[in-house]
Amino acid sequence: MEDGQSMGEIAERFRMPKATVQTILRRYAEAKTIEPKPRGGGRRSAFTPDAIARLEKSLFARPDSTLEELRKACGIAVSLAAYHKTLKRLGYTRKKSLYVRESSAAKM
Repeated sequence: MEDGQSMGEIAERFRMPKATVQTILRRYAEAKTIEPKPRGGGRRSAFTPDAIARLEKSLFARPDSTLEELRKACGIAVSLAAYHKTLKRLGYTRKKSLYVRESSAAKM
């Protein structure tokens, strides 16, 4: 430590826990940097590009399908929430088709 400061004094000066100061000093001693390590890759998606193509094909064939119907058509054994998140990530939203015409007619 510089100027004879203890970890407690450094922690108090920067208003951070003493354990954080220890972690930063250990990281600097090991890697000569205080930057955090890069994050891990995470879990791979169950939806491969081929599976996404099947999902979109099923969606175009029957745009009024429920998530359960899409799951049966695609054959990927994941939760309905996973299907919902995948569709949302691809830019699809669920709309009630019978109200589309009515709102268009109301604008006339």
